[in-house]
Amino acid sequence: MTLQIIFAASGVGIAAIIWAKVLEDKHKRKPALLRLISLGDAHARTLSHELSRRYFEWKEEADFFLNKELPFRTRTFINKTNVTVKERFDKHVGDIRGSKFLKKNDGLNEFFKNLSEKENGRIDDELSQDSSEIEPRS
Repeated sequence: MTLQIIFAASGVGIAAIIWAKVLEDKHKRKPALLRLISLGDAHARTLSHELSRRYFEWKEEADFFLNKELPFRTRTFINKTNVTVKERFDKHVGDIRGSKFLKKNDGLNEFFKNLSEKENGRIDDELSQDSSEIEPRS
């Protein structure tokens, strides 16, 4: 039903435009319908140009923001955050060198002691079948 109404309205509109053109040829001046259509066309063209101008301006601003402004602001934010975190960490924890937290005997020190008790005590020694041929790497 909707399509039939649209089809009928289109037919009436086309017939009205043809009738207005015939009147224009006959009287040598534009009827109101054709002036109204021309006026609407001019407004649509102006609106189209304005929208395309705004689109390109927005596109340039978005490109500038995404490629220049955002990375700069992100770097600034990260640097400020790093400084703030470091200051707060130093304030609350302080210097942890020589701290009791690092002096736990979890077997790691024992590993290094056992390593030093070996023949040469070097980590980068190459071990071979014969213990007399131990040569350090260069």
